[in-house]
Amino acid sequence: MRLAFVLGLVLMAGPAVADEFTDVVEEALEAYRGGDVAGARKDLDYAVKLLADAKAQELAALLPAAPEGWTREDGDAAASGMGLAMFGGGTAVSATYSRGDDSVELSVITDSPMVSAVSSMVGSMASLAGTATRRIHRTPFAVTDGEMQGVIDDRVLVSATGSASEDDKAALIELMDFDKLSRF
Repeated sequence: MRLAFVLGLVLMAGPAVADEFTDVVEEALEAYRGGDVAGARKDLDYAVKLLADAKAQELAALLPAAPEGWTREDGDAAASGMGLAMFGGGTAVSATYSRGDDSVELSVITDSPMVSAVSSMVGSMASLAGTATRRIHRTPFAVTDGEMQGVIDDRVLVSATGSASEDDKAALIELMDFDKLSRF
């Protein structure tokens, strides 16, 4: 099934500039034509990883730039994606924003079955003792023990953790383009 999908993508794309993805898919085709099904599968698995990495890079570009006075360090998107495999897949990225002793880790997870579960929890968390709700761009965020979590368009989880204040975390989240995230 995966082989047909990847081959379909390559055939629909037509002639393309050679890059690592197309090179790997061509190697898979050569292996398949030569009767090396196991080798073709390894190549295609790697090609799918390359596509996932490219998607993670696109998602990472939707994290906000560091505001004035803050610095930003990107997390390892590939490692995040690998960790999501046990939760049914998806794409995850993060960045840590620092200003003096304050820090905020802003993370985004999309296209993962676990986001649906968190979405229903965020709505019901407001009724629990010690949990507050804060709206950012018309999206409710549960605020618990210094962590903020909200779900955009029922499929994109945004979380902010760290030592910075709730207002600093909210300010970073407000810099995000929720429309672009919902279309990702």
